[in-house]
Amino acid sequence: MRRLGLVMVVLLLLTAVQFCSIFLTADDTKVQGWTCGYRGACRKYCYAQEYMVGYHGCPRRLRCCALRF
Repeated sequence: MRRLGLVMVVLLLLTAVQFCSIFLTADDTKVQGWTCGYRGACRKYCYAQEYMVGYHGCPRRLRCCALRF
């Protein structure tokens, strides 16, 4: 009985991890197509080599990130 419970917990955790990874990658792919002014891209957070230009031209809760030169 103890092993059955352990197997059920492991399967539940594996299912939850797969669901979360699918959910997070789907959100990123949806955002990748958006671009904004100054040759930037719309992202939730800017990468280290980028700076935030503004919010114009991006969907809600996303900011325009452009590369530093």
